[in-house]
Amino acid sequence: MDQFKTIVLVSLFGVPILGCVIAIVRYFGSSFYWYLFIFLVVFQFFMILVYPSFIMPLFNQFTPIEEGELRSKIFALAKKVEFPLTNLFVMDGSKRSAHSNAFFFGLFKNYRIVIFDTLLKQVKTNEVVAVVAHELGHWKLSHTMRRIVISQGIFFLNLYVLSQFILNEYIFNLFGFYGKTYPVVLGFIFFQYVSSPVDHMLNFAMNIVSRKHEYEADAFAVKHGYSLELVNALIKIHSENLSNLNPDRWYVTYHYCHPTLFERIEAITSVDIKQE
Repeated sequence: MDQFKTIVLVSLFGVPILGCVIAIVRYFGSSFYWYLFIFLVVFQFFMILVYPSFIMPLFNQFTPIEEGELRSKIFALAKKVEFPLTNLFVMDGSKRSAHSNAFFFGLFKNYRIVIFDTLLKQVKTNEVVAVVAHELGHWKLSHTMRRIVISQGIFFLNLYVLSQFILNEYIFNLFGFYGKTYPVVLGFIFFQYVSSPVDHMLNFAMNIVSRKHEYEADAFAVKHGYSLELVNALIKIHSENLSNLNPDRWYVTYHYCHPTLFERIEAITSVDIKQE
């Protein structure tokens, strides 16, 4: 059923978007990257608004968390850090895996927090609040906005390079294609091959930034009194998720967007000691 829903969504959004992209490239010629960037950024923000409220519920069930200790503590924390929380939901993440998580979504003064049902089963109430405190740290420290700005900057540069690439007859000749005109889609495919090494380097750099943000979000949770609870939650989550507790250091440096469990515990302990 999920595959059918995915096919329908791709048909509704993917095909028309691809058609618009091709039309923009053909119409605006060598300067298409400006117009394509604006079009795709607008579409991305549209999806930010639509995806949580209309698309995610097609695949998962979201149930408001009822009045109680957990709801009260999370709302109190949100108020303390000036996070404009409007509602709390539990999501049936166990429907597909044992992976546990919590995240927030929304814009301006209307944010909601979603907690996986697996997380509620794995950890205690204060430990759930500690995980939420970590997520609120990302918001308070503007990590999400920074990543959006960085990713959009990279995206624009990619489009600019694409504009120099896709209309270059010599590039097509290198791939064995000769003629007066070339399919736009073919240019996209060639660009993906050529840009792959650069994408790997950019992904490496973004992982470094992401790990730094994780440390900062952990420190934010510690600052608000959740050091022990966060450590306990991380241990339980890594255990339940069957995470590799001792991965190769170089592999982590290149591939991981999060620090390892032991690295995070060491950093949390260090911040906690400094506060005492």
